[in-house]
Amino acid sequence: MAFDDGLGLDPSTQDTQNYSVSATGLISRTLTLWSRKLIQYIIIIGIFGAACAGVSYLMLVALFNSIGVIGADPISHFFSFFTYTTFPDIPFIVAILLFSVVAFVINALVIAATIKFALADYGGFVADVGMSFSHAIGKIKNIIIIQSLLSLLISVATFPGLVMFSRAMEVIDISDPFNLILSPESIEMLMTAFGFLLVGGIFVLYFMIRFAPTLAIVTDTELSAIDSLKQSWELTSGNFMHVFAGQILIGILVIVIGAVVSSVMDAVFMLDPVSIVPEAIVIALLFGSLNYIYAAVLYRDLSSRRGAAPSSTLDDLMI
Repeated sequence: MAFDDGLGLDPSTQDTQNYSVSATGLISRTLTLWSRKLIQYIIIIGIFGAACAGVSYLMLVALFNSIGVIGADPISHFFSFFTYTTFPDIPFIVAILLFSVVAFVINALVIAATIKFALADYGGFVADVGMSFSHAIGKIKNIIIIQSLLSLLISVATFPGLVMFSRAMEVIDISDPFNLILSPESIEMLMTAFGFLLVGGIFVLYFMIRFAPTLAIVTDTELSAIDSLKQSWELTSGNFMHVFAGQILIGILVIVIGAVVSSVMDAVFMLDPVSIVPEAIVIALLFGSLNYIYAAVLYRDLSSRRGAAPSSTLDDLMI
């Protein structure tokens, strides 16, 4: 049951068929919601994402003389340490984990607020930034649980392949980047690594599709984190190819946006490695909300399809 707080949608009072769209319709509606409330989305999630990139960059430069940005995912960071060819120092590990944990918690708040705002706007209600944050406070715990479980799933599935790939790189002579010296051992390890990554990637892809609307479900309903995962599994049942097509399209959109921003920043900063910082800030500031708006649109779409026969893959790719 959705919260009836003037922000979300009450399914009993809405014509759910209005929300059933094709895969391309998911993207077009996402872009429409994003563009007409861009300033609000920048306030809700963009500023945090940009600040996270900027602060993490300054921290790495000041403390470790290293260029980079830190993401808000402590679990993935923890697993990644074991794939390094040279294990990092303890202070480096502690700094990254502490920063990512704090960012992880705040990120849960802004994710819930972004989705709540999108659901309100999509439903034709007055979408209010303050009320969206107020609603999101009560969702932080469940958002953290869901993201932790999904992050753990991804990390466990890809960890063997990443470790094998890292070990393969240790025995490859890269003194000349244009003439790599590959030993039979390194070739065998690389093939094994790609095999593990392929299997892990397929596993992750399947479950990410089945759990795609989970964050929107837990934000909009009173369900627990586990029950929201179950509800997501039920909603995507029979609609796998439809969700898959939508995920592919939103993924392509994000990749294109990233490539455009990266090209512009490389041109401005003359390929200086520091360009990754303004690149991350611009993407977070302007486009950080896209995936969560998409989750809200997908959730409404799948809710409206419940009990109806799923459309074909070809129909899903047409408006």
